[in-house]
Amino acid sequence: MNKKILLVVSGLLSSCLIIWNYVGNYAVCDFFVKEGSAGNCPFSLTDIGMNLLPSIPLFLLALITYKMRDEVYRTWLRFAYVWIPLSMILIFLAPEYPENWMTPFAKGPVAFFSSLLFFIISIVLIGMRYFSMRRASRKG
Repeated sequence: MNKKILLVVSGLLSSCLIIWNYVGNYAVCDFFVKEGSAGNCPFSLTDIGMNLLPSIPLFLLALITYKMRDEVYRTWLRFAYVWIPLSMILIFLAPEYPENWMTPFAKGPVAFFSSLLFFIISIVLIGMRYFSMRRASRKG
């Protein structure tokens, strides 16, 4: 994927999520849906928003790698191609609320921690690749 396309798409998704968070699910449902907030619309929007949450760290990391060498970007992108769909599947499969003490995870914490882990692992990957390429260019 092109650097510019990833940056623009993830930036638009992140902006929409931030605006959507400010406006709120009930206001969006009242504006777009005939039944408004009386139906399942707010709950469906919550699920959609949780699944799109990884786009915020994706945008920040695409912004970081935009001016870096293409090899650093490609290394990080290979990781992102695996992590983002995997985290979206995990968020989708996580229950809305913890059902009992044996399943202490829910949709919100899964979305938060998958995004946090994605950001931390990505920063480490980008840093390692960037500094290894920098050392190699100094030697040769």
